[in-house]
Amino acid sequence: MINFRKKFSIWSTSETLNHQRWLNLLVLFAFLPVVMVFISCHSQSGQVTMDSQKLVLSVSNPSVATGFRIEEGKDKKILSIFHPWDSLAAPQIFYLVPDTSNAPLPADVQAIHIPVKRIVCLSASHLSFLDALGQIDKLAGVNNAGYVVSKNFQNLVESGQIKEIGLGDRFKLEQLIGLDPDVVMVSPQPGQSWEPLINAGLTVIPNGDYLESHPLGRAEWIKCLGVLFGCEEKAIAVFDSIKNEYNSLKKLTEGINNRPLVLSGNQYGGFWTLPGGQSYEARFLADAGARFFYPENTMRGSFTLDFETVFAKGFDADFWRILVYNKDEYTYDKLLEEDVRYAGFKAFKERKVFICNTFSAPLYQKGLLEPQIILADYINIFHPGLIPGHQNVYYQLLQ
Repeated sequence: MINFRKKFSIWSTSETLNHQRWLNLLVLFAFLPVVMVFISCHSQSGQVTMDSQKLVLSVSNPSVATGFRIEEGKDKKILSIFHPWDSLAAPQIFYLVPDTSNAPLPADVQAIHIPVKRIVCLSASHLSFLDALGQIDKLAGVNNAGYVVSKNFQNLVESGQIKEIGLGDRFKLEQLIGLDPDVVMVSPQPGQSWEPLINAGLTVIPNGDYLESHPLGRAEWIKCLGVLFGCEEKAIAVFDSIKNEYNSLKKLTEGINNRPLVLSGNQYGGFWTLPGGQSYEARFLADAGARFFYPENTMRGSFTLDFETVFAKGFDADFWRILVYNKDEYTYDKLLEEDVRYAGFKAFKERKVFICNTFSAPLYQKGLLEPQIILADYINIFHPGLIPGHQNVYYQLLQ
């Protein structure tokens, strides 16, 4: 659970200061130089001193992701996880200590012995990190196993090697505790509490990759897992390869003037969910040479509007992007069955709706580490012929 920093004001609401307050201020200013000298001894040149040991940024520290930081000293690494919604909140800090280290640690810190030997993931999307690092055998349990599009993974679940410990945001606490994981990785959501896990003595690490504002920022969370599992070099190599491919594709659209307008999402229960203007999905569209609605929006996640508002603004969009989960072939007729008003959209009329059917496409498992392929899919849809020979993997034009 991320701790929130309490905010205090040092200023009085009274319009005047009495004599005693003036004396207090004089005492404060008298000792201020001493305090500053003390602080300067603990922080110089942007480096942090903990336990009388200077820390420097690790080679695994992210260059694109903003949700975490990795520092290192002589006998430990420090993993800081930043609050995803409050930039003023104190980060959650973990001491990563090698199994072979006997160095003493402060009693009040969260320590994790590395390399991690057992992990539980409460979001199936994090499995792609383990798979890419060759650490899937360290996975003890997972939520929503049935949604993972991988026969090999399903075989591991059926054999009992990997336990399914819940669905959605619900989990079987006693079963999870019985797995005795070194860490439990969670996907933070507003208002969600992990107190039952923490109170049970489990170490909970929030992974807010989905709130990164850049697709590469999401992929870079592999470095966090690389440090935990003791395979930093492999994690760095995987990310660098992804970044190079992504940036090469992005350059193909930099000089394009004809940028189609793309509508995303669909209505459910009377509301329409759209990607925020600072979300990784919005960045995907921009890098693919397209425009999106509400670029002035500052949300890194998603936001909702009513159908009427979306229709009034987006009825003439050039393309329409939708995520579906359907075991049968998804068609325009099926889309129309969901809401007859969809027929009024220009993209529907001109057959420029494109979908990712997550029943068969592993968007939530592999897509996290394949942003370059998703970007190529988008470019191939918006600007056909720009990537000769590309066969779309995740997104397809609806037939």
